[in-house]
Amino acid sequence: MLDEKGFTRPNYDEIVDDLCLKWRELFGETAQTHTRSVGGIIIRILAFCLNQIYMLAEKVYNSQFVDSASGATLDQLAANVGLHRLPAQVGIGTITIYGKAGYTVSSGTLFKTKDDLMYVTTEDITLEDSGEKSMSIPGYGTISANEGNLGTGVSHLLYADKLGADYNKSGEYTAEQVTPVEQILYATLTDVIGGTGIETDDNLRNRITLANNMDSSSPYNGVITAIRKVNGVKTVKIISNDTMENDPKTNTPAKAIHIYVNGGYKDDIAEAIFKSVAAGINTAGQQVTKVTDIAGINHVIKFDFPTNKGIYVDIHLEKNSMYPSDGDNQILNIVKQYLNSVDMGEVVRYTKFYQLIYSNVKGVDVADIKIGLSKEEVKAQDIVLSTLETAALADGGLTIS
Repeated sequence: MLDEKGFTRPNYDEIVDDLCLKWRELFGETAQTHTRSVGGIIIRILAFCLNQIYMLAEKVYNSQFVDSASGATLDQLAANVGLHRLPAQVGIGTITIYGKAGYTVSSGTLFKTKDDLMYVTTEDITLEDSGEKSMSIPGYGTISANEGNLGTGVSHLLYADKLGADYNKSGEYTAEQVTPVEQILYATLTDVIGGTGIETDDNLRNRITLANNMDSSSPYNGVITAIRKVNGVKTVKIISNDTMENDPKTNTPAKAIHIYVNGGYKDDIAEAIFKSVAAGINTAGQQVTKVTDIAGINHVIKFDFPTNKGIYVDIHLEKNSMYPSDGDNQILNIVKQYLNSVDMGEVVRYTKFYQLIYSNVKGVDVADIKIGLSKEEVKAQDIVLSTLETAALADGGLTIS
């Protein structure tokens, strides 16, 4: 029914009751309408079909509202305010390669981390002569050249092999060659950022709401709105220092704003900040980018990504014969996806892992799950992130037994 209060529909049981009343009205009070009678079966078939129609009508009605629309309909509502659903994109990071001096690592070379995520070089990398025969790598050991000197090469254009946020890495990780060659002895990848899946309905709804409330402009809400339009950005937080003294607690200089951005490419974020922050306002942060205005003059834009807190997860399972051969990989993906979904300043809830594992992995009778900030200190506990922290699975941080 559609009236001044909106759209309301009967549920399946109510439809059955109404049809039973009509059936007895037409065929007499003694007409059988119970579940196993001929009339009852016909009534319930009709009720099923009508219920599907009512569900469709309800969905069509709700699709006109941002809060309840989804999928392609939400895309159309976004287009009404000049927005579009942000596509998935790959993460980009830095790779450092150690090996025989003078050797060139060709574009398209694949490397992988311990969790079997693959990354590809997109430019030729020549290993420059270090003048040394051997070199000590912290946390790894000593590498030595079989002949000649050791060389090192760095590229800031290392791309994730696939789309998605799972490939993002904060910090330094050991990278292995997918197709080993003897000229490459060791490699590390650092700070792979910007990878994201296709924008979710919830995130698109939030951007539509922000667009309706505030256009991009110099006020803080306008700055947040502008940065949120950047592909891959999940959250934006601004710390301002309106005083004439530097703030050592937040590393924010006097009369400056310190912007923290979770997700997105560095250059895209800097461009959004430049277009939305008023002239004369200083920005602070460790991420430094030059942006050129239409007159050809360079301006320095600064901001920061949140600190990434590595989480260790210890899972003990009691399994039955239904447990799939790739069950451990399914759990690894579940853990990563949940940790990636936890935003700045939120709580990593260990009980959430129970829900996700029991719901999505077959053959698990009992799970015992503990989490912590180190392998030695995992407990049945929640982990509270600070306002400027995000969570990620630590390197080698998942143990399944």
